[in-house]
Amino acid sequence: MVTKDQAAERLAGMHYTIESGLSQVFRVHGPADRETRPDEPIKLLEVNDNTVPLGIMPIQFGPDPARGLFYSSIIIEVTPHELREILGRRLELPNGWELGEEIPRPADAEA
Repeated sequence: MVTKDQAAERLAGMHYTIESGLSQVFRVHGPADRETRPDEPIKLLEVNDNTVPLGIMPIQFGPDPARGLFYSSIIIEVTPHELREILGRRLELPNGWELGEEIPRPADAEA
């Protein structure tokens, strides 16, 4: 079985490949006791130059085993300016979530 970390990297890699304007992807983490649960979704914050500034709008997706994604996911797409607002603590993530580590663009995903 693929770990949640591996699945998050796979999902981010897929999004880097298909999302025009995607410049950065970060993991988003909730409280530790929830993150270890297998039913807790993978949460990604995606910074996209081509999106419009709408604030924090998490969108949830179910698992997609046919594509090798066995966990549900939540995607939050923001502009570069909104990322700066999050980093400066002027814009907050919901549910006690915190911005985690950046998932780098895979070498095989075009910029």
